[in-house]
Amino acid sequence: MNRTFFRLLCVLLIHLSVTLPSVFAENDPAFEQRFRDLSDSLRCPTCQGISVKDSQAGFSTSMKLKIRELMNSGLADEEIRAYFVERYGEWILRAPPKQGFNLLLWGLPGIGLVVVLGVVLLRSKRWVRKEQESELLPLSAEEETLIAQDLRRFERSQENQGLSRKAFRFSKSMR
Repeated sequence: MNRTFFRLLCVLLIHLSVTLPSVFAENDPAFEQRFRDLSDSLRCPTCQGISVKDSQAGFSTSMKLKIRELMNSGLADEEIRAYFVERYGEWILRAPPKQGFNLLLWGLPGIGLVVVLGVVLLRSKRWVRKEQESELLPLSAEEETLIAQDLRRFERSQENQGLSRKAFRFSKSMR
């Protein structure tokens, strides 16, 4: 009886020493924040467009339990992510790791922006240069004669209209 009681007591103490820290850790705000960050960084295999944190699918619930279990066992965040990547592939990560081909994916938006800005800058310089290069050509003698004739006709028409306007104003004031 004493031996059995002692064995049960040892098993109970071992069990408590393993489970009690995890119970207290789950009430810790830092632990909860770490859990939220980890579950937000993993994709729900059922919903595919939602994080494990936001999903209510049964599979996500089991993943959340596994995340808590791995956190309680003392694994670091990267080790927990590696655990899920090992089982589901890099697809499970909501943000691809910044290495290899994925590094190109992370850099493409920035590279594209630089290229577009460069093209716009070069095009605008060309447009400005074309405007500066397109100087006025000197007029030929024939063109100068035509312009002088048109100018004289315009001035005569303005003088005639000026007289008719004055007459119109005069007749209007007489009324």
